[in-house]
Amino acid sequence: MTISDDYKDYLKTDVMDHVIDNSRIATRYIREDIAVSITSKNLVGISKRIEAKLLDITSKGVLVAATEKMAINKNIVLHLQFTTGKVFDINAKVVRNAAADKNEYGIKYDFYNNELGDYLLETQSKLIFK
Repeated sequence: MTISDDYKDYLKTDVMDHVIDNSRIATRYIREDIAVSITSKNLVGISKRIEAKLLDITSKGVLVAATEKMAINKNIVLHLQFTTGKVFDINAKVVRNAAADKNEYGIKYDFYNNELGDYLLETQSKLIFK
């Protein structure tokens, strides 16, 4: 057995399998200084604003608890307002229902948002990760 074979055996653990299967590739921050609302349009183009509570955030998307049900694959505009006054309006899509009984939704930005990612790091006061 060579040294490289030893490492292969070592890597064949449940822990490594779990890490490899984890699809999260961005650090999820728990933030209490960001207000969230969601704007969606119906079939005739009428906008509706839905209030939500931020559960976690990355530079690629958010997890929110919404006050109303939302459709999966629905295109929305995510409105993020920091207590500093900085606002981000981001085109996004509802990609999953994280907890149907609680109206928790995973929302992915249409594009990777470097400015938001940088601002999250700049304004992070508590190091709470998920």
